[in-house]
Amino acid sequence: MRRRRKLNVQHLLLLIATIGIVLSLLIILFSTVSNHFKKDDTAAPATAVPTEQSTETAAAPAPASATPDGESDPRFFDTNSILIVANKKHKLPDGYVPSDLVEITSVPKQDRQEMMRQEAANALVAMFDAASQQGVQLYLTSAYRSYDYQVDLYNSYVAQNGQAYADSISSRPGYSDHQTGLACDLGQTDMEDMLDQTFINTAAGQWLYQHAHEYGFILRYPQGKEAITGYEYEPWHYRYVGVDTANAMYSISPDETMEEYFHIEGGDYAQ
Repeated sequence: MRRRRKLNVQHLLLLIATIGIVLSLLIILFSTVSNHFKKDDTAAPATAVPTEQSTETAAAPAPASATPDGESDPRFFDTNSILIVANKKHKLPDGYVPSDLVEITSVPKQDRQEMMRQEAANALVAMFDAASQQGVQLYLTSAYRSYDYQVDLYNSYVAQNGQAYADSISSRPGYSDHQTGLACDLGQTDMEDMLDQTFINTAAGQWLYQHAHEYGFILRYPQGKEAITGYEYEPWHYRYVGVDTANAMYSISPDETMEEYFHIEGGDYAQ
């Protein structure tokens, strides 16, 4: 009886020991598998494929302010470009006449033929229509001027008040913004003297100052920029440069000049 009881105790102890060993093995196995999965999760970011966003960031373009030197940009000297420059440092080619001039007939103007380049003329008509819809009546006083016309105009100013005065308010022949076919002088119908600096105080002057860029026009000779443009302040003189360029310039300042924006030499005549 005692021997049988002793054997039962031994069997029980052996069973308990066996169960302990099995449990230990299970714990070790579980720990090994768990560590394996944790290692995979930790390593994943190191082998991840770059996202599309990170690729775009690496290839981001240079800032828009990093503009090239305007003096080497062919757009400002190409006679077919709407950005062709005419100022006191840049003369137009001899005999230059824009190839796409069209007559403007559908806007209020003086009783004479007025022409602009096709793209500028279309934009001008759209601008006049928009102003009219807002109760503002614009008036076209001058647009394209030929070389010969500028000869007579400039010489008349010289005869009246001398060359220094003429150079401050008018262009020498071949240097006129009007000869590009992209410039125009604007006013409003009830002004006695339309080409006057008080124009800025009128409804038309204010509307143009605030909205002309939406149609591709910029104020060509702003106030306070005489040393840059070479001309006195002319709130009536607008120049077509295209909607994208005009909007970009206006976002900097309504008084941003072509010389400043494109890094083009301006100021007075070389001699």
